[in-house]
This record gives sequence, C-alpha cells and structure tokens, in this order.
Amino acid sequence: MNGARLIQHKGKQVVLLDFVGIHDPDVGLPLIDAAGRFVQALPADGSALSCTDVTDTQYDRRVVEAFKVMSTGNGPHVKVAAVVTSSSIHRAAISMIALVSRRKIVSFATRTEALDWLVSQP
Repeated sequence: MNGARLIQHKGKQVVLLDFVGIHDPDVGLPLIDAAGRFVQALPADGSALSCTDVTDTQYDRRVVEAFKVMSTGNGPHVKVAAVVTSSSIHRAAISMIALVSRRKIVSFATRTEALDWLVSQP
C-alpha cells in the first residue's frame, strides 16, 4: 500500500513513507506531496522516526526534486530517516537529498534493517 502512515516497530512509532514499485512519476509525485503534508502535520519537535521505502521505484528529475522538497520540509519533524533501496542510483540520489536537506538519512537494503536501525537510535 503506497503512501504515508504510522506503524509500530519493536514498540516504537515510525512514519512509513511507502513508495514501493512506483514506475510512473505522474503517480508518484502526488504521493510524495501527500507524504510531505502527512509528516509536516506531526509535531515539529524533531522526534519522528522516518522510513522511506523506494524499492523498485523509478526516478526522474521531477521525482528527485519532489523528494528534496519533501525531505527539507520534514526536517523540523524528523529525528532520523532511513531509506530502503537496493539501487546504487537511488543511493546516490539519497546522498544528494541528504546533503541538500542537511539531514541524517541512511540507506538500507531491506525495510527490516531500516526499521531496526531507526528504533535503535538514541
């Protein structure tokens, strides 16, 4: 199920931004926008744990820009962020987004690894 929602992992709340398998940027762009609004509706206390899963998702310049805007806007709300991808191209884009947004964003190959890391953060 694509989109943003709150989940529980090992007793902690995590914001899951699910963009798995999106191949059409025209489908993904509204989902990214809605996910950004979802996170920005959370308290701006920098406490949220965020997991973005982009497994098997295709990027274009518009999608990368939308993720940059979302990530920058989410900054006041998110403590740490993890991104799930097995693509080296995605990892490069994520590094660029982390740099531009000045956020700690770490990439993982599986959602379980990402969630385990998130809930272990002090």
